[in-house]
Amino acid sequence: MFFTVSLYTALVICGLGLAYKLWRWLTVNIGPESGQYGPGARLTAVLKGSLAAIFSRDILTLLKVFILDGLFQLRVRKNSTLAWLAHLAIFWGFILLVLMHALDDYTRDWLPGYEPTLDPYQFLRNLFGALVLAGAAIAAWRRFKIPLRRLTARPLDHVAVGLTALIILSGFGFEGLKIISYQDYDRMIQDYAPSQEPEDLLALRTLWAREYGVVFPADRELGGPEVLEKGRELDAMSCLECHSNTKSAFLSYGLGKLMAPAAVKLVDAGAVDWLWYIHFLATFAGLAMLPFSKFLHLFTTPLMLMAGAVSDRRAMHPAARAFMRALELDACMHCATCSLHCSVAVALHEVPNLTLLPSEKLKALACLSGGVRDEGMLRAMREGAYLCTSCYRCTKLCPAGIDLQDLWFAMKDDLAAKGLGETYSDVRDGAHAAAEPSRRQTQVSLQPQAQIGAGLSSEAKSFQNCFTCMTCTNACPVVMNYAKPKEVLDLLPHQIMHALAVGLREEAMGAGMVWNCLTCYRCQEACPQGVLVTEVLGELRNLASHSGFARKDRTCNTPCS
Repeated sequence: MFFTVSLYTALVICGLGLAYKLWRWLTVNIGPESGQYGPGARLTAVLKGSLAAIFSRDILTLLKVFILDGLFQLRVRKNSTLAWLAHLAIFWGFILLVLMHALDDYTRDWLPGYEPTLDPYQFLRNLFGALVLAGAAIAAWRRFKIPLRRLTARPLDHVAVGLTALIILSGFGFEGLKIISYQDYDRMIQDYAPSQEPEDLLALRTLWAREYGVVFPADRELGGPEVLEKGRELDAMSCLECHSNTKSAFLSYGLGKLMAPAAVKLVDAGAVDWLWYIHFLATFAGLAMLPFSKFLHLFTTPLMLMAGAVSDRRAMHPAARAFMRALELDACMHCATCSLHCSVAVALHEVPNLTLLPSEKLKALACLSGGVRDEGMLRAMREGAYLCTSCYRCTKLCPAGIDLQDLWFAMKDDLAAKGLGETYSDVRDGAHAAAEPSRRQTQVSLQPQAQIGAGLSSEAKSFQNCFTCMTCTNACPVVMNYAKPKEVLDLLPHQIMHALAVGLREEAMGAGMVWNCLTCYRCQEACPQGVLVTEVLGELRNLASHSGFARKDRTCNTPCS
C-alpha cells in the first residue's frame, strides 16, 4: 500500500510539474514582441509547424536528428569525446535499467524467456548500473577538474545527481544484501521446496553458502565436498531453471561479499527492507523532481535539436518563436560548454559578474522572465548582456541546439523596456573620450597612464613576441571593410599590440578597433607568433566597462539563487 501511494504521488507531482512547464512555455515572454501572443496562438503555431514538418520531407531530417543527436548524442561528441561517453553511459544505462528492472513486469510481455534472476539479464542489469555510475564519475571528474564548470553548477543539479547516485547504489546494496541473506534463502526454500528431505536441504544450503554467497548463522550446519556435489545436482534440477549463479551479478555479488562479515546482523536488523525503501523512495523522489531538474533536458533537448534542424528561428512565426524561446530555458544541460568557450569569459576576474558567462546569462534570463525586480540584479544582468560580443560561438557550440544569440538580443530588448538600455556604446564613447587628450599631444609618455588591473593586456607574455608584421591587420575583416581604416579605427590590431607593449594601455582601450572587433579570431589564428590578439581586444573592452568610463551600479555577483 505504501509503495502504491508513493508511486502515484510521485506520478501526480511529475505530471503537475510537466503541466506547469508547458504553461510557462505558452505564457513566458522573452522579447517585447512575445507578449503579443497568448497560449492559444503559441500552441496553434507550434502544432501547425510540427504537423507541416511531419507530413513533408522534413520527417526524414527529424528522424535523423532524433536518432543521431537525440539517442546517440553525436552533437555532444563534437565538443568533447569524454563528455559524450559520460552522457551516453548515463542515458543508455538508465534507460535500459528502467526497461530491465523498473518495468520488468511489462518486459516479460515482449521479451520471451525474460526473468530478472536469469542470465544474461542478471548480468546486464549490473552492467547497466555500472554504466550509470561510470558516466556519473566521468561527469563529476570533469566538473571538478575545471573551476569554471564548478562555478556554474546549480544547487538543484547536485541534488539531482545525488538522487541518481542514491538510486543506483541503494539498488546494488539491496541486491547484494539479498544475495547473502539467509532469510531470503529460507523464504525461497519455503516457497519452492517445502517438502525436501533434511539431507537435501543440507545439500542445497551447502551449495548456496559455498557458491552463491549466502551467509548463514553459525548454528546452521554445512556439509563437506560430497554434500556439495549433491547440492549441485539438486540445484541443476530445481533452481537453475529460474535462478542463475549470483556471481554473474558482479557488482551486487562483490558488494555482498564486502558485507558478508556483518551479514547476519544486517539481515536480522531488517537492512534488506530498509535498503528497499530507500531505493524506491529515491526513485520516486527523482521522478517527482524530473520537471524541476536538469534532467528535463532529456525531453526538451531532442525537441530543440529537431526544431532547429527543420526551421530557421528568424523565419519562424512570431508566436512559435515565443514558445521556442521559453522552451530553451529548460533545454539547457548546464554543461558550461558555452561559458568555457565564451569570448568575454577571460574578463571575469576583472569584472566580477557571473552574468558575463552565457550559462549564467541564461539563468539570469530565466529569473527575468520569472519577474525579477531587484534593481541591482537587473543592472548586473544588463552588464552581462551588453558586454557580450555577439560572436555566435556559444550558439554554434551548444550541444542542446539552443539559439543563445536570439535569446541575448531578446534579453537586451526586455532590459531596454525596463529602462536599462545600451551600455556598450556608453562605455565605448567613454573610452574614446579618455584616450582623446593623449591623441592631441605631439609627445606621449611611455609610462602606463593608469593601473586598471591585471590581465592579458598588462602581461608582457601576451604580446612580447609581436614584431608588428601586420599579419593580424591584414587578416582583419574590419580593417578590410574601410578604404581608410586608420581614420575610423584609430589604431590597427598590430598597433594596439605595440601600444600595450610600450605601456599605453588606456590609449589602446580607446581605439575604435577595440570596439569594432567582430571576435572572429582570424587575427589570432593567423598570427605566426601565437599572440592572443582577439583575447586581448576582448579584455580591453571588458576592462573599459570595469574602469568607470560609463556610469554603472553593479551590486550583484550572481543572477539569482
